[in-house]
Amino acid sequence: MQGITSEILFEKFEIIEVLKKDEHAAVFLANHIYLSKKIILKVLNTQKISDHALVERFKREAKLLAKLDHPNIIKVLDFGMAKEFFYISFEYIEGKSLRNILKTNSLSFDQKKHLMVQLLKALDFAHSHRIIHRDIKPENIFVDNSFNCKLGDFGLALSAEDNFITNPYSIVGTPSYMSPEQVRGAKLTAKSDLFSAGVVFFEMFLGKNPFLKENVSITLNEIMSYDESKLVAEIKEIPEEIKEVLVGLLKKNSENRFQSAAEILQKLNVQYEQPTLIINGFDKKPNQKKMLIAVAIIVIMGLFLVIKFMDSLSGENANQSILSPQDSSKAIGNNTSDKLRDTVQKDNVDLTTLTKPLIEQNQKDNNESTNVQISQPVIKYGGLFVECLPWAEVHVDGEKVETTPMTKPLTLAEGEHTIKLINEDYPVYTKVIQVAQGKVTRISVLLEALMGYINCDARPWGDVYVNGDYKGQTPLRNLIKVRPGFIRLTLKNPNYSDIDTMLNVSMGDTLTLRLNFKK
Repeated sequence: MQGITSEILFEKFEIIEVLKKDEHAAVFLANHIYLSKKIILKVLNTQKISDHALVERFKREAKLLAKLDHPNIIKVLDFGMAKEFFYISFEYIEGKSLRNILKTNSLSFDQKKHLMVQLLKALDFAHSHRIIHRDIKPENIFVDNSFNCKLGDFGLALSAEDNFITNPYSIVGTPSYMSPEQVRGAKLTAKSDLFSAGVVFFEMFLGKNPFLKENVSITLNEIMSYDESKLVAEIKEIPEEIKEVLVGLLKKNSENRFQSAAEILQKLNVQYEQPTLIINGFDKKPNQKKMLIAVAIIVIMGLFLVIKFMDSLSGENANQSILSPQDSSKAIGNNTSDKLRDTVQKDNVDLTTLTKPLIEQNQKDNNESTNVQISQPVIKYGGLFVECLPWAEVHVDGEKVETTPMTKPLTLAEGEHTIKLINEDYPVYTKVIQVAQGKVTRISVLLEALMGYINCDARPWGDVYVNGDYKGQTPLRNLIKVRPGFIRLTLKNPNYSDIDTMLNVSMGDTLTLRLNFKK
């Protein structure tokens, strides 16, 4: 990545080692000068990235991790912009990845169960914040020197609040740890993460990935077609409680899996309400008595502030209270418990006053007219004109506003907007734009450029199917147009065995295939 040459980055990161680097991004082991600690630093050169979605994904990872403050999830220390560079600094884990640990085959049963429980706690916390990781695998799970499990690399994660910079139904992740719905490119849920975790647990307890085959195509085919009963037979030798967890996680149909990580923790009789603090490899629960006292103090202080706030609304005249007249004397009495009860009970609130503007209440109480001038913020506007072939619905910030071809620009408030162009025959085009006051932003999109293409021939001849849909007989006159991602290509000739394979087609690419049937 050009532009980074100094050993001190952004005036606060002292580079120790370059872990990964290309023209767009870099990952460093660094010393945070202000925190005096080692950190992992990810840096993205936004000027070198033509795909704005990649920049948004990088920023999304920072925002997602900033929400997830949990002992089993790698913490974000800070993130921001420095000139054209966007950076995220993470806590540095003194330890190893689970992948490296599994290579040694040195874990005891108790250690394996300990790591399982901690990963489930991390997923339970992430899922409770409506975040799906989408890439659970041993390489993204780290174990520190005190044997604490840390889940990292949320670069592919999805949040319910996302505008889905990339298609939420696109195939992402690592093939041998994908759920069947990931392979299909279907909508992902927390249960998709649970399936991937099940594959990790299977590998941890039995020493192998049940779906990993010679190549990606066969691996994906195995995930789609595996026999659940054979999988159960493979795990009959392990303890029953772990066996039940694996069986419940590795169901092909997501509806038949465990509902949540919390359900599994309950099945394992794990207390997971409070984060577990781990010191020298042993669990240490927080002092519950002290915690209850602290919570009680916070609740009392909160109620006291609510009471004071409600009193301030009452003013000097008790008749201005939002309480009904018959209860207003209680609300301003000397008895604190009465005051609290009357303030919070719904039956003691005059609901009619809540639907009237406050200015009308003041006029009624004071018997005089009051002129109130409210300064409205000045909204500045710009325009957006979209050209799209063949055509598309135009969605702005999640709402459909137009269909191309457009005859005039759309009027939009100044600032950032997320634009989506939707045509059911093509992938969704997404772009984040900046609208400037008095200026028209123009977008020109050729939807054909979002597709991938297959040039397929077979000897002696064959009927061609893509994802089960008939496309013609070889030799084909035209290229086969497909959505980017994994597709299943099948060729049939009644005199030969079928050719059936999985292919990964990239946007704008043309795959040329020359295939020969065999008996």
